[in-house]
Amino acid sequence: MSLSPVQTPHWRHVYRALLRESSYLPDPIARQYMSSHVRESYRGYQPRVIPNSYRGPNGQFYLERRARKLLSILSRANDGYLKPLERVLMLSYGRIGRRRHVLARPFFVSNSAADKLPFRFILPPTCPPSWEPIPSLAALLKSQMENRQLSSIDATPAIHEIPQPKKSIWDGYVSKRKVQKATEKWYDIVIKSFLPPIPDQEWNTLHGLAVGKEPWSLPKRRKRLDANDTRSALDAEFLVFGPQKDHTFEAYARGRPHKITRKLITPMWDRILLATPRMTQDPETKSWIVRWGKPAKKPPIFPALDPELAINSSLFAGVDSTTGALLTPKTTPRRKTMVPAS
Repeated sequence: MSLSPVQTPHWRHVYRALLRESSYLPDPIARQYMSSHVRESYRGYQPRVIPNSYRGPNGQFYLERRARKLLSILSRANDGYLKPLERVLMLSYGRIGRRRHVLARPFFVSNSAADKLPFRFILPPTCPPSWEPIPSLAALLKSQMENRQLSSIDATPAIHEIPQPKKSIWDGYVSKRKVQKATEKWYDIVIKSFLPPIPDQEWNTLHGLAVGKEPWSLPKRRKRLDANDTRSALDAEFLVFGPQKDHTFEAYARGRPHKITRKLITPMWDRILLATPRMTQDPETKSWIVRWGKPAKKPPIFPALDPELAINSSLFAGVDSTTGALLTPKTTPRRKTMVPAS
């Protein structure tokens, strides 16, 4: 009696595929973050099974679906689809997703240690009583509200001050419940719109990639095995259903793949750089200074024309150099009217 071979769990195939696709990403920060994110995601739900939770049988279905969704995003990003590629970069640099909450945790939770960071509910889901932002958070929110360049990444507008609830028409009294509700609403808006700074080393890498000073190259991918189709053209499927359709454009209905080059990915780095701040504290006034990233200035498409050459150029002949009026206005000859013979 022969024993059946041990089958590899299906989740292990997804795990290996996620790590493989993470190593092929075109951004160095994205490769490092996505690899660690995949490992932490699998280890975060590894302990004992708890009924009616993500670690239970019912929750495993949603975890597997989330893993396959991430695998689809990573594979399409490596194939050159623009929207998945930009989403992976936004996730890696903490502009959206879990890492944005991880970077924002020191602004909301004081004395938060990195080793005791929870996997879920990184930020307090409920507003603490009489909550007020710390000075660094208030300075960053004010600077973010004044930054007009965040419209390019569809960021949620930030609100610097708490919206005041409406006063009553009798004596202008505002109940404590209304004030607490307004504070909770403001707290939720701040959490959704807050763009925290990233470490200086990552910011320098991002700036170097956007400007062109940082060396960049695509990682080498393993060659896929050739699928040798040895089936006969006159098999049973062909005889019953006839010839099958060739490649169609159905796969490109929501975008098409591109060859990833530096020219293709630089605009994405520019948009992320515009939404990534740097914070420094003035040692004298103890105030916080916020600076937002700016991409490199591109040269103009048309070169500037020398004014002295423009005067002597035949292109501007007959035009006054100061007023721009025509020196010799053109005269159009009048059309002769023909009188019919009587």
